[in-house]
Amino acid sequence: MYDFKAVEPKIFDFWKKNKILEKAKEKNKDKKTFYFLDGPPYTSGRVHIGTAWNQCLKDQVLRYKRMRGFDVWDRGGYDMHGLPTAHKVQAKYNLNYKEDIEKFGVDKFVKECKDFSIRMMKRMNEEFDQLAVSLDHKNPYMTISDEYIEGIWWLVKKADENKRLYLGEKSMTWCYDCETALAKHELEYKEVEEDSIFVKFKVQGKKNEYLIIWTTTPWTIPFNLGVMVNPELDYVRAKVDDEIWILAKGLAAPVVRSVANKNLKIIEEFKGEKLKGLKYEHPFYNILKHKYDELTKESDKVFTVVLSKEYVNLSAGTGLVHMAPGCGPEDYEVGKENGIPPFNNLTQSGFYPDDMGKFSGLNAKKDNEKFIEALEENGMLIATTKVSHDYAHCWRCKNPVIYRLTKQWFFRVEDLVPKMLEQNKKVKWIPKEISDRYELWIKNLKDNSITRQRYWGTPMPLWKCENCEEYTVVGSIKELKKLSGKTPKDLHIPWIDKITIPCKKCKGIMKRIPDVVDVWMDSATASWTCLDYPVREDLFKKYWPADFILEASEQARLWFYVLQVASNITMGKNCYKAVYSHGMLRDIEGEKMSKSLGNIISPKEVTDKYGVDTFRLYTITAKAGVDLNFSWEEIKLRYRNLDVLLNIANYLINYCDKIPANLPEKLEKEDRWILSRLNSVIKESTELLDSYQLDVAPQLVERLFLDLSREYIKYTRDRVDDKGIFRVIYDILIEIVKMISITCPYIAEHLYLKLKEKYGLKEESVFLLDWPKANEKIIDKELENNMEFVREVIQKIFAEREKARVGVRWPLLRVEVPCKEPKKYEGFKDIIKKQVNVKEVLFSDKIEDVNLDITMTPELELEGFARELIRRIQSLRKAAKLRKSNKISLYVKGDYDLTNMAEEIMEKVGADSLEFGETETEFKLNVKIKEKEFFIGFDILK
Repeated sequence: MYDFKAVEPKIFDFWKKNKILEKAKEKNKDKKTFYFLDGPPYTSGRVHIGTAWNQCLKDQVLRYKRMRGFDVWDRGGYDMHGLPTAHKVQAKYNLNYKEDIEKFGVDKFVKECKDFSIRMMKRMNEEFDQLAVSLDHKNPYMTISDEYIEGIWWLVKKADENKRLYLGEKSMTWCYDCETALAKHELEYKEVEEDSIFVKFKVQGKKNEYLIIWTTTPWTIPFNLGVMVNPELDYVRAKVDDEIWILAKGLAAPVVRSVANKNLKIIEEFKGEKLKGLKYEHPFYNILKHKYDELTKESDKVFTVVLSKEYVNLSAGTGLVHMAPGCGPEDYEVGKENGIPPFNNLTQSGFYPDDMGKFSGLNAKKDNEKFIEALEENGMLIATTKVSHDYAHCWRCKNPVIYRLTKQWFFRVEDLVPKMLEQNKKVKWIPKEISDRYELWIKNLKDNSITRQRYWGTPMPLWKCENCEEYTVVGSIKELKKLSGKTPKDLHIPWIDKITIPCKKCKGIMKRIPDVVDVWMDSATASWTCLDYPVREDLFKKYWPADFILEASEQARLWFYVLQVASNITMGKNCYKAVYSHGMLRDIEGEKMSKSLGNIISPKEVTDKYGVDTFRLYTITAKAGVDLNFSWEEIKLRYRNLDVLLNIANYLINYCDKIPANLPEKLEKEDRWILSRLNSVIKESTELLDSYQLDVAPQLVERLFLDLSREYIKYTRDRVDDKGIFRVIYDILIEIVKMISITCPYIAEHLYLKLKEKYGLKEESVFLLDWPKANEKIIDKELENNMEFVREVIQKIFAEREKARVGVRWPLLRVEVPCKEPKKYEGFKDIIKKQVNVKEVLFSDKIEDVNLDITMTPELELEGFARELIRRIQSLRKAAKLRKSNKISLYVKGDYDLTNMAEEIMEKVGADSLEFGETETEFKLNVKIKEKEFFIGFDILK
């Protein structure tokens, strides 16, 4: 078997020692450019198996483009800011809240984050190197470098100049654990089971009349300021015990009878429009009177019924929707339309502040039951029911989010949607379905909040006057120095905050606002910051926009989208031309791999068992855009296939010391077929790779070398003395090695160096060769199709032999094969006869199944015994480690007379003499063939 444990370290050292990658890049310097933009993996430490898959796919493209003669921009990158690193450092030093970080020292905290990121990056570099990933990680772009931060600042500056930056107050999703706002693309939805509640809101001025509402978020009830109804739906007043309940007609009976376990009598029906402006008493008025009185002074619409066709329906609940404008974008929108101000004073950690009465100190999400208890105490709770629903969670810490009313800086992007959709029509997407998913996301695009309330991130480059609210956005270090006269030793917090700018408007002092930029804006700017723009312009002019990007399908709503947004804000263009998207890696049961499930498999587990190339071949050939269910069996199959490739090279080297200068003048059908197959694969795989069908191309190459071994070499076993077949094998093998090198670089280099040593090849490495070019004159598709038919026929006959339990070495008289065009395949009978070991092949359009004549004549039996004996002698030769040129003196004794087959036996096994008798020999074996006993022995002559 392929000994990858010996090969890979040796080849790895060969590449490093001889600077093969550097030479491959130098070869194409200043030729036609190809800009590959690396989506930066996060510096989390050990490389996840999905990241390894991603990097191997990227590497295949880079190696292909280099072999095609392109000057490839291949700079790798790393995403380093943000919460995962901050959390690691916080956990190390037991820093639970921002206050803890401040006591610890923000400077120390940021330095720890930076050191951790760089340390993890170096570890990942080593793992990527071992995976033979040829992205340039010696000079990676790092989102924490000053040059990169300047590129992010330039984005914010351009947004301000283009009137796309604004300060807005909105009800936003908020992670109380990370203590920061979250944008839509930073949310992950999980199905959870929680308590939902049915609650009574007393109608103002009525003794026993109530609006009935339903909610899955009891913690938002203190922030309720209105109730939404649909003006076009039918509503009822229903008598329930001694009370009047107002509900949607379509939901009244289910709620009253099934949920409240009561009877009802409908006393009035009306449209929702009639409820507009109806005032009600908040169930927590006695607790929060001081807050609510202020709000009612601000707006007389507070605690009234408002109308909404969009957000009220009969899918669940009561048809009356609890509205808290400070606790959700939809509520905020409806509240704003009706002049109801948002109310939400939760702290950054998700706690109710000290001025919230009995709710003070409660956590919004964790203390849900406390709010339910308060409603029960004042008699306003009707019922509590369990409900399963999708709820938003933070994409980083995985905790459920809450809503907070918060002021953030936004990018105005909603008006860019038509332009972005039009640009997307010109992007080549593999597979197309990801483009459809992407466009659906773009169509629902909302303005992006870009500020976050953390310390480890790109500082928001906005300085604001303490006196007059004037602000300025700084786009570079050079500009900062011009405005302030100073530059910090590090652009991060807290050093950047020592820099102040004089206000030109009022002569006051401008200080930087304390926020950092959303970490997705770091990677959003990669298309130019990867090229060190705007710090330098030459690389940008040479390469931008990116020819190709490649990431997992989940990035349709993440990196792919923010890239396009950022380049449109700054330059009004899209920054990439083509996208390849792979799926997510799941376990064999289809579950997403995660630490919590304990089903993660590291790439090293695979590579330690089966080698890097096996891992690469397995993952790269996974269907584009489709999740991959991990399978050890599939990995083993790929490993065995690579062993077949190695065996082809060994076969050639062992049987042929010198390759003939040219192909034979007369080529047999099987020769012309395999040469046609080669050139078809070169042509098709080139076209596939040029159109980024990265998963399909290597499968064609894999099938080709399997055909070479399992078909062609078998077809030509009796022609081993014809050196022309080795020229055919050599020509095909060398091109296969070139093509497979981009997918399986270790074994490809290993085989190339073996061939180089044996046959005196000139080039130092397979990666310094050009990609093969197809000779289309040699391609014969009709012959290939005919040989495919021959292959199918052979397989069917083998299946029939197996059913009849007649081994392939036992010749049979004839076989009749179903065939719609018998004359078309007459010329292929000899190939079939040799492979399936029958004396006669008949094609017939009158039958549907293979008819195999298994009659065993004495002549056929004699030939069968001889073939079985020859196989055992060859096995003994192999055990003795003989070469084909080694001659032997052979002795055979058995229960079956084989004297008539002496010459054929001698010829097939390389014997100069054969005696039918038993004697003492250096090598010997006793075997049984069909219940007949045989002695085999030989001595080596030379």
